[in-house]
Amino acid sequence: MRDFFSVWTLIRVSGFLAFYLMTLSLAIGLFSSFSILKKKKARMVSAHQISGWYGLLTICFHLLLIWQDQYVPYSLAEIFIPFYAKNEPLFSGLGTLSFYLFFIVVGSSDFFIRRLGIKMWKKIHFAVIPAWLFMLVHGIAIGSDSSEPWALLLYLTSSSFILVLLFMRLLESIMLYQPAGQGKPKK
Repeated sequence: MRDFFSVWTLIRVSGFLAFYLMTLSLAIGLFSSFSILKKKKARMVSAHQISGWYGLLTICFHLLLIWQDQYVPYSLAEIFIPFYAKNEPLFSGLGTLSFYLFFIVVGSSDFFIRRLGIKMWKKIHFAVIPAWLFMLVHGIAIGSDSSEPWALLLYLTSSSFILVLLFMRLLESIMLYQPAGQGKPKK
């Protein structure tokens, strides 16, 4: 039981939980943007925000645990300065960048959306895509469980699901914003 609550185990669990919550938030955000779900939008946006905040808090917990780890010690500078870590600087840096991008997206959504205006907020909000991709690469590359079949399945299904949602959203936006008269076959 003691090993279950070790720092190392909690680092791994918090990393997967953060990935799950941010994937959930991204998926709900994409779903809420579909025109056929307009009636459910308020509920979905609420779930999107809640899962995003819990994901961000879980990332913070993950960072705190990494700082406290004795096996692979990280200094605060290594945690907060991208690509500065001695251990896997590229992939640690992608994790750090992911954290910053998620922080900006979540923070701007809840605290600065009115000041930014909807157009600027949307531009900032799109940073969630590279943030999620950086998180995915970070987890696959330096996660100690990444070679396990269950972890590979988690990453593969999550990635596939997000890609399908992004593709569907792109298709819908193309179809909805097509100028009148285009896209119809000529007789």
